[in-house]
Amino acid sequence: MINKKHYDVVVIGGGVCGSAIAYYLSKSGAKIALFDKGEICSGGSGANLGFSVLTYRKDAVLLNMAIDQLFKLSELAKELEIDIEYVQTGGLIPISNQEELKVQTFLADKCHEWGLKEVCIIDSKQAIEKEPALDPENIICAAYCPLEGKVNPFKLTIGFIRKAQEMGADIYPRTKVTGIEVSNGKVKDILTKRGKIKADLIVVAAGPWTREIVNMVNIDLPVLYKRGEAMASTKIQPTIRGMVTDGRLFTKACVIGDMEVGSCLTQSASGNIIVAQATTKVDNYDCYSTAEGPMRVARRVLSFFPSLSDLQIIRTWGGLFAFAEDMMPIFGFLNKPDNLFIVTGFHSAVCISSAIGQMVQEVYSKGSTSYNISNYTPQRFIKNGK
Repeated sequence: MINKKHYDVVVIGGGVCGSAIAYYLSKSGAKIALFDKGEICSGGSGANLGFSVLTYRKDAVLLNMAIDQLFKLSELAKELEIDIEYVQTGGLIPISNQEELKVQTFLADKCHEWGLKEVCIIDSKQAIEKEPALDPENIICAAYCPLEGKVNPFKLTIGFIRKAQEMGADIYPRTKVTGIEVSNGKVKDILTKRGKIKADLIVVAAGPWTREIVNMVNIDLPVLYKRGEAMASTKIQPTIRGMVTDGRLFTKACVIGDMEVGSCLTQSASGNIIVAQATTKVDNYDCYSTAEGPMRVARRVLSFFPSLSDLQIIRTWGGLFAFAEDMMPIFGFLNKPDNLFIVTGFHSAVCISSAIGQMVQEVYSKGSTSYNISNYTPQRFIKNGK
């Protein structure tokens, strides 16, 4: 059964964002319960590559969040007392043709406009210096950012959860929220298979399942989702130096049949090559890996890195990631009920999860955040405030 009947805040969702929210709220002294229908970090947070993305953030606010957190990740690891395997490796986007170059030049110009001057377009010779395993015959140049890097998303999420528990948070994996009762414009009770509880604030950070949760209060938010497929190899000698993102993913050429296919890869601290991505629209939360997705990704990887032809794959997986209809994050209160707060749709959320957690804590403590997130309000999707 549930340890308490009343909490200051209930967080729904045990991915990296929900875990960060639980951590920062617990740190501020709030009594927290976190619920997840499955295991902690079993959804999208456990399926991604852990890239610390700067060059392709959607707007200046998201870029500034990423930059701010970039310089705090090493300190965060000390704070959480866990090795999150953060490394500032640099991020490379190989460019194969003029269409990709046009897009990457535009993105680099946007980064410069928003304050990130380090992004640049480098020639193929410089790209090979950054990633010696690249085939120079298949690229004309590359976009590069020396500040980008990677973390281990599992370790980061578990770090948040463990510290939240140490500060008194109650964590309930395998505990699905089955209903939400509303009275007088507020959530009155949250129903779970372990019992009914109350909370002053409910934060929904359930990724692809956010829409299902919000539907419980008779509101429909256009939170959509896709399945991304990835795979991991056996451990090999250091081969991939940084994080590599395929320039084709930013153009229509990435669409092959019903999939968007590109080559994203990095090498873990233990030596495994982690490779993505094949992205597909799915129904019914289908996160099963296919045969075709990894094969298409492998072909694209080998076009850039032919020396990986003998790489042995030991695991494939699929994971769901959420996005709003307009491709921008959703962050803020609903109108009715007015104590239901939505957090979803943040692209590459792993390395800005600490910022997201801190923002929720700021809203809870003082009613506002240090970032201008007014464009992310869920109210933009709700007609007449209903």
